[in-house]
Amino acid sequence: MRKICIIANILIILIIFSSCQTFSKGESADERTIAKGVKIWNKKSPMAAKAYWRSINDKDTNKKYMSYLATYNDGAKILFNAADTKANDQVRQLIACKNSIKTFSTLDKNLMLPSETRNAGLFLTEGCVRYLINVNQISEARSLLSSARNIYGESEILKGMNREIDVIFTSRARQANAESVAQKARKSENPEVKISALEESINLYKKAENTLASDASIAEVAKNPGIIAETKALRKKHQNVAVEREIFLRERAYYYKNRIGEEFASVPEKGKTGQMKLEEILKHQETIKNNVNEVYKEMEIFASRYPDVIGQDILDEIAIQKKDLDAKIAQVNKEILTAKEIASRGKVAMPVMIGLFNPQPGTTEESKRSRPAQFSGKNTKKAEYWWGMVSIPKNEMNDLVITMKDHRTVRVFSENTKSGKLIKKKKLPDLVNRTHRIGNSWPVLNAGGQLDSNKYFFEVQPGITKEYEGEVVIYSSFIARMR
Repeated sequence: MRKICIIANILIILIIFSSCQTFSKGESADERTIAKGVKIWNKKSPMAAKAYWRSINDKDTNKKYMSYLATYNDGAKILFNAADTKANDQVRQLIACKNSIKTFSTLDKNLMLPSETRNAGLFLTEGCVRYLINVNQISEARSLLSSARNIYGESEILKGMNREIDVIFTSRARQANAESVAQKARKSENPEVKISALEESINLYKKAENTLASDASIAEVAKNPGIIAETKALRKKHQNVAVEREIFLRERAYYYKNRIGEEFASVPEKGKTGQMKLEEILKHQETIKNNVNEVYKEMEIFASRYPDVIGQDILDEIAIQKKDLDAKIAQVNKEILTAKEIASRGKVAMPVMIGLFNPQPGTTEESKRSRPAQFSGKNTKKAEYWWGMVSIPKNEMNDLVITMKDHRTVRVFSENTKSGKLIKKKKLPDLVNRTHRIGNSWPVLNAGGQLDSNKYFFEVQPGITKEYEGEVVIYSSFIARMR
């Protein structure tokens, strides 16, 4: 009896110990079954886990783990079908790659994909990431690569493409900085600020190019397609800003040149041309000279900074125009000294001295381009007399043309009419060639040969109204209408 009690007590202790041991491990029968399935999945194949998981007692848990088998099969099927997709159908391959990653990502984190499945996934991912880089979808390429690495692991090719993407992203940050400076230049209305910002942007782009090349070399991806494409794109933007700077500098050079041209051709306010005293005419010419000199100084400073934009040829051309203006002022001064004689000529068409209105482009005469001399009158009841000065070489067949805005008659003379008193007395010939008159334009053909001096005199006869307006032009050829 005593032996029986001892044996019974030993059995009770063993049962209690066994129960305590099971409780300490915290594993149920289903948990042990799951663990065995996971182990055989990872060691042998996903389908080998089916023999264990189908015996899981808990229905929800059973359904969960059995669904992993279906999920794996779905993902593997996607990879299998992608392998049969045509190599150039990269869009379908990209969709398959994303779908396979999305499918496999729902598996339990303890379940590993077989090596052949991972290799197939890596191969598909490598092609898709390369495709995204090649079409400049760098952010999407980085996202896909990161997701794929979490599912399929790593490969040397993906490592290289990841370094390639990092280099491109870093380069684009520098590129964005250079572009922001260029945008600042484009928004600026201040020429100096604009030029300075454009040059800063060019330097930043140049630095970005050099740094990209250095980073790519260090990362051993310099020959990768994405780096080559990024280098070309960066160089193109660099060149675009350089061209933009060049264009603006050219425009600035022409701005100075045009300003000087405007000053050379400036005339008094409309309506004042026939009312100015001789001293006022001289003052007007002196004002033109001072204004030209001021602009010329600005132009010289600009030329010293950017000699490749404004060459010495342009400065020499302006210098010739300045000398020409000085000569014109000297001529006007000389005329003013004979004020009494000048006063007898009538009103002065402005500008006093005019050159060719429409010189042939590309010829030496182009620098002599001028605006028409203007004249006008109000409250006129009888003929009015005007005069001006012309610059026509004797060997040039240039034509002087006076054009009115109405149909009143104009006569042109080569001598001072003393406000009409000498026309009949000296029988002064009218130089207008009426055979070639067109509308309200009164031409003097071969004016250089017909005028006795560098001055012309003309009479504006009364019209229907008391107001008139016109202009005097020197054409290369009035008949050919080279205007």
